[in-house]
Formats: sequence, structure tokens, C-alpha cells
Amino acid sequence: MASKTYEIGGVQARIANLLESYGLGVLFAANVFGAGSVYILADTGANFAFALLWVLPLAFLIDIALHDMSARLAVSREPLTDYIVDRLPGPSGQLVIISMAVMSAFWSIANYAIAGAALAWLVPGLDNVIIGILLASGVGIALVELRVYERIEGAIAAMVITVFASYGLLLIGLDIPVGDVVAGLVPALESDVGYLTAIIALLGTTVYWPNFFIQSSIGPTKEWSDVNTYRRDNAAGIITTLTIGAFVMIVSAITLTEGPTTLTGPGEPLAALLGSGALYIFLFAALLASFSSATGTLFGAGYMVPQAFGHHTRFGDTKFRATVVALIIFSAVAAFWLLANTGLTPVRMAIIMPAINGLIALPITVLALIGAVNRYRDVSRAENIAFGLVALVLLLGSITTADSLATTISGWL
Repeated sequence: MASKTYEIGGVQARIANLLESYGLGVLFAANVFGAGSVYILADTGANFAFALLWVLPLAFLIDIALHDMSARLAVSREPLTDYIVDRLPGPSGQLVIISMAVMSAFWSIANYAIAGAALAWLVPGLDNVIIGILLASGVGIALVELRVYERIEGAIAAMVITVFASYGLLLIGLDIPVGDVVAGLVPALESDVGYLTAIIALLGTTVYWPNFFIQSSIGPTKEWSDVNTYRRDNAAGIITTLTIGAFVMIVSAITLTEGPTTLTGPGEPLAALLGSGALYIFLFAALLASFSSATGTLFGAGYMVPQAFGHHTRFGDTKFRATVVALIIFSAVAAFWLLANTGLTPVRMAIIMPAINGLIALPITVLALIGAVNRYRDVSRAENIAFGLVALVLLLGSITTADSLATTISGWL
């Protein structure tokens, strides 16, 4: 029997209803706006001012189109993984899915590295990034073992709100140059290596391909039969993500100086406004964002890997949890190794890992979505033209930025 609180429509009921209506969008927003996004956006604002603001509305249009396709698959109960495995010959489909699942862990590698560094900075006497990563990954495993979807939605919602609030504070008292912001919304391309790397990093961190695998598989959990319900939920999540992103980029463009971004760099404007203690607020927010993004991103792999071997997995079942936990462990070990054996720092990982995903896995996902939605749903010619333009933009983006990204990675290694 429902509790009295729910019967009278109390606060708990309203929160539950809100998460039921928009929790999936919140989950997607939390996946996107992890610590990696904070540092990519801050680095872009500091080094290119407002020049790359135009990438955010482009990302919005791409995200809307791709979420629309994956929502149609969710309503049809046709996971994207099934289409890829059925379409490719022999075991090649399974190999592609496993490779993409491992690539999705690149985000977790970066996020756990940032979380470990944040813990080492925040906790007196810790001063050890490796121990911080171990603690952060342990919390990630604990989140997975909650098992109940609504609880994870609620936890992630709190984390996203915390991050959003911290950047809302950054805007207080700033003199925003409206003309420069408007000029930054005009698309422009340059041949500069850093500029091109920043574009693919921004697209990789805002157009988050694991979310499309999650959404195409979430039908049995959400039990939504109307595509419009998904569209409303998706729009809320995407708008939240890109609004936060615009805030971070604008604040960084105004307050940060050109040069490499440091662990505390994006929080320095907050400290200037509210005092040095505000750095703790920023790093705590970055820590929470790392937990949510690192873990939530791997939910895509939690569906993908079992589905590749013919299992009709549901959110939080045994195979789902086993896959996610295995990739969390892999991410922590990989973060240990990269920090010990390369020139990559946690912040550099946060910038490079989304860029690699944007270069390789995102175009593959887009092409698969177009094929799957045409196979399982009725798609108009106008819609296919729009979807084709999205694919073209991303493919051209991959082609034009591949060399610059490789140059950036080799320079940092």
C-alpha cells in the first residue's frame, strides 16, 4: 500500500514523479557533465575565449537528432547493439561492441584520475592520487551495487544539481561581454592544431555516444511506449548539460589566463569571488561529477557486452553489474599505469579521452543509429536527410581533426 506521504502528494512524491519524468535526462546529463567536461570547457574558454561557443548549439542539434533515433529504438524494444551484431558478419559485430565498450571506459579512466587527484587535494594527509583513485573506484562499484534504478537516478540528480549550483555562483558579479559571446556563436574553422583538437574534444564530451546505447536498451526498465515522452526527457537533459557547459566556458573565457589548465584552475574564479575556501567547493563538485560520469558512462557497456552475446539484459541485473564493475576495475588500473608510465596528468586525460571517443566511436554510433532506425522504424525522407547531415558533420569533424589530435597526444605522452 502506498505511504501516506505519497497519497497526499507530499514532497517525496513530487520528487519521485519528477525523477520518473526526467530522471533519464538527468542521468544522461550527469554522464556528459563529468569532471572531463569541466576541464575541457574551462581549457577551451581559457585558451580560445568565446571562439568555440558555436560548437555547443551544434552539439545540441546533433544530440537531439541522435537521441530521437535511439528513443525510437527504445520504444520498438530494439537495442542498438543487436542491430550492430546482426548487421556485421561472424564475430566481427561482437568484436566491435567489445572494443567500443572498452573505449567507453576511457572516460572512466579520466574521471577516476580526476576524482583521485581531487581526493588527494581535499583530504588532509592523503596526498596520494593512486589511493584517491582506489577510493573513487570503490565508490563507483558501490553505486552500481545499489541495483535500484530510481536510487541511482536520485543520487545522480543531486550530483548534477551540486555541479550546476557551483557554476551558477561563478556568474555572480561578472561583466559578460555580450557582443563577444554573440560573435563566438558564429561557426568558424582554423588550421591551428589546438583549435581543431578542442573542437573534437568538445563534441566528444557533449555528444556522448554511450547514452544512445543506454537509451535504446532502457525500454524494459522505463516501460515508456511514446517517443514523445523520451523526447521531453532528452530535451531537459540536453538543455541542462549545454547550459552548464556555456556557463563554464564563458566564465573561463573571462577569468582564466591562456595556458595549460590545472586541477584547481577552473575553480579559481570561484575562489576570487568567495574566498580560498571556495576551491574546496569546486573540487568537491568535480569529485561528485567524476563519480556520476565515470559510473553512468559504463552503464552503456553494461548493456552492450551482454547483448553482444545474446543476453536480453536489464538495468542492474547480474550480467549488467558484472560488466560495469569489471570496467571500473579496468579503468582504475589503466589510470594507475598511465600516470606512472606516461606524461599524461589527470587533467590531460580529461581532455584527451573524450576527444578519442569523439573521433572514433561517435561516428560509428551515428552510422549504426541511422541503419537501425531505418530497419526497425518508418523514417521519412526529410528525417533521413537530417540524420545524414548529422553523420556528415561528424565524419568531416573526425577527418579534419584526426591529425591534430594525434599530434596533441604524442606531444603529451
